[in-house]
Amino acid sequence: MKVVSIASTFACLLLASGGVAAGDLGTAVGGGVGGAAGALIGNQVGGKNGAVIGGAVGGGVGAAATTSGSGKTGAIVGGAVGGGAGAAVGQKVGGSTGAVVGAGAGGALGASVGKSLTEKEPVQAKVAQPAPVKVVTQPAPKTIVVRAEGEGHPHAHKRGHFCPPGQAKKGRC
Repeated sequence: MKVVSIASTFACLLLASGGVAAGDLGTAVGGGVGGAAGALIGNQVGGKNGAVIGGAVGGGVGAAATTSGSGKTGAIVGGAVGGGAGAAVGQKVGGSTGAVVGAGAGGALGASVGKSLTEKEPVQAKVAQPAPVKVVTQPAPKTIVVRAEGEGHPHAHKRGHFCPPGQAKKGRC
């Protein structure tokens, strides 16, 4: 009876976490089953600490066994971290049964997320690419120069400026 409830709870959590990264169902199953099995064996052999260590090792090994290609390292690390963390939280919440369920759910979710984060080609790149964007450029607006009164062009003749008699003929004004 206990095994059936563990399996059904794990299956529900696995299906709920399957949407994290589409196409990672095998990775999630491997990390989850490995984490749950590791926590179960570890709990029998080493008690509370054994369940956490077993969940971590089982999550990593299960993810490694079912993952190939890019993202395998992330799946292994994610499965191990998720399996260990899930077992620790599950142990506090629900004892040995909680440790097994937590390790399974954590291993599945961790492996799936770890793979999706470290894949060379993200999942979105496999979906349809957006249409190319057409870039239109416009010329920059003309520069407007504002000068204070009395300033002008350096070589321009100014009106209203006093020039003594005879100096304008000599080009001095």
